[in-house]
Amino acid sequence: MKYVIESKTYEKHINDEVHLYGLLHQLAFLAEKAKDEKDLENLVETAKRYGEITEEKFAAWRIPGRYLVFGDRKDLAELKAAELTPLTAVLKEHDAKAREKQRAATADDPAYIISGSAFRMLAGDLFDLLAQYSFLRNRVVEMKTEKRLARLQKNLSGENPSIRRMYRRWGFAENQVVTCYDILETTLRRAHLTPYDPEEAAEDGIGCGRCCALCGDHACEDDYD
Repeated sequence: MKYVIESKTYEKHINDEVHLYGLLHQLAFLAEKAKDEKDLENLVETAKRYGEITEEKFAAWRIPGRYLVFGDRKDLAELKAAELTPLTAVLKEHDAKAREKQRAATADDPAYIISGSAFRMLAGDLFDLLAQYSFLRNRVVEMKTEKRLARLQKNLSGENPSIRRMYRRWGFAENQVVTCYDILETTLRRAHLTPYDPEEAAEDGIGCGRCCALCGDHACEDDYD
């Protein structure tokens, strides 16, 4: 399980470690230089004073003194809870903020999900419309006589079967036609689009493939052991 620690907490621990190392180094120096009873008394007093400093630090770290004797990792639980945050919790908070930012940014432009088949259908119909436009444009450009114009007008006077098939595929009823952009947009949205909700998309948890890339190498479970 990976954790996150605040920089100021980490730096404080480094300073404490350096401080404790300095005390230990000083005791070793005094012990090495002790020559007489007075030096030994000074060493004892210094060790007592340094011991009090160490106990104060352990108390601040929420580590009971018995940890030095038994080394039970359960005695570190309070320190862990106070200073460490599970990485999954940090990533979940990050993703929640990202989703809120996305929701605010798309409030007037909501996101939707479209199936692959619906997308291919719309792309195919768009291509068909472009092809029909290109064909009709070429016919008009090549128009030389009134007879050809009359023939073209006759061909265009009836309903285009392919357009009616497009209407049905888009979700229009048999007798409906497109009279404005809003009607077309509303019909397509109702028939082929699904509103995208970031909250629902994240229900599978961190690492599900829908959330931020930071968690890609970490498990989704909140295993704090």
